[in-house]
Amino acid sequence: MPEQHPTSPVRTADRRLRAPLASVAAVSALVTLAACSAPGSGSGSDSGAAANPTPTAVNTAVADTPAELTLFSAAGLQTYQQGLADAFMAKYPKIKVKLRVEADNNYNTVLPRLLASDSTPDLVQPYDLLGGVKDNLLTNLDAYDKAYGWSSTAPASALAPGRVSNGAVGGGPLYQAGGAAGPLVGVFYNKELAAKVGMNTVPGSITELEAVMAKAKKSGITPIVASNQDGLIGHLYNLLLGDYMGAEKLSDIVYHQPGATLDTPEAVKATETLQKWIKAGYFASDVNALNQEASYGKFTGGKGLFFFQGSWITQTLDKNFKGKYGVFPMPPATQDGPYAGMTSNTLAFSIAARSKNKDAAALFLDFLTTPEAAKVAVDNGYAALTDGTAAPGKPSLSGTLTEQIQAGYAAIAADNGFDSWLQNAAPALNTKLTQQLQLLVSGKVEPAAMVETLQTTYADALKNS
Repeated sequence: MPEQHPTSPVRTADRRLRAPLASVAAVSALVTLAACSAPGSGSGSDSGAAANPTPTAVNTAVADTPAELTLFSAAGLQTYQQGLADAFMAKYPKIKVKLRVEADNNYNTVLPRLLASDSTPDLVQPYDLLGGVKDNLLTNLDAYDKAYGWSSTAPASALAPGRVSNGAVGGGPLYQAGGAAGPLVGVFYNKELAAKVGMNTVPGSITELEAVMAKAKKSGITPIVASNQDGLIGHLYNLLLGDYMGAEKLSDIVYHQPGATLDTPEAVKATETLQKWIKAGYFASDVNALNQEASYGKFTGGKGLFFFQGSWITQTLDKNFKGKYGVFPMPPATQDGPYAGMTSNTLAFSIAARSKNKDAAALFLDFLTTPEAAKVAVDNGYAALTDGTAAPGKPSLSGTLTEQIQAGYAAIAADNGFDSWLQNAAPALNTKLTQQLQLLVSGKVEPAAMVETLQTTYADALKNS
């Protein structure tokens, strides 16, 4: 899987889809339903280029009706999305899917103009939904959701990034849907060092994780490899926030939900936990001077037990360390508590409001919930669930790396624990978080003050957006 931006892997909630109208990569397979209306009664027969952002009569019996869909793809995702298109056409040969490919750095600029044109693509992945919804460029998918049953079978946290209401992401009508596939952000571990400290099972709580790190420290092993010159302790910090605050409350901040705040005892507790690990010497003394590349070398060089990162790093680690490491999801705050973790969805698409083939496009979205689509995602390095996974097993230290990534992702999905990175709430918060994490490491800020500073930065960003 291509490496992703180290600190902001998903769309930010406050950027507008304007140019002025100016992603990356998690799957619950759903059930393909029978037709809900007679052929020809749905929005798939929209004539001309007139926008129809809220279809009411939809048709799911379109598999045998010839149609051609255009999927607007960023170049970095072309191979993956072509695989999805090929798998869809193998299942539904009468519907053709053609990719229109744009350079990654142009995608977000070109897309809004295309959505407003008479030659709009049918399927898109907008950088941010808010502007597209406000400008009536994207289709309200609620009627299709009801017809296909997506909301009744998918984890709510997997669909939340595709919902928009009252100028905020995370709730309300559905504007982006499909399956869910993406990276697992969790705890990478050195197998040899784990054996040395007697870690034979996945820690089941933060307390158990701390016990393992204490053993490592006592044995002369650095418990955590990290880079903080670039603020990448932020991965660990976000995992702690998700554990203590809960995935939904963390996501509410990122999505700018009314009343969402970081100024909570739970956020302070997460920050205190990170501070405790810093004071215990669980990080290398020069962590504030290390960048991402250096941290890769430290981990693959056997210089630490744990590495809190995302599964996008596996290609880099495999160059020198293949077979010598594994991964498990961040343990819950308490034993038997819910799993939580950040991800970004690569199996969710929007349908253009001006699409002339909405019903066929919705069938493509439904296809993304199937095992066939999940296989394409897995083959491209992402984690994915299928509806065959009714009760996922507990994360384990055994199995292949792919199996561990899948199991970790499944555990988070089962607990409806998908959330996002705090720094994605606003660009200013991204910068401020890096600064505050560096101050926390150097002992120049206390947890409560750090949380207060981050909340103030967030509130100011909302006022100015």
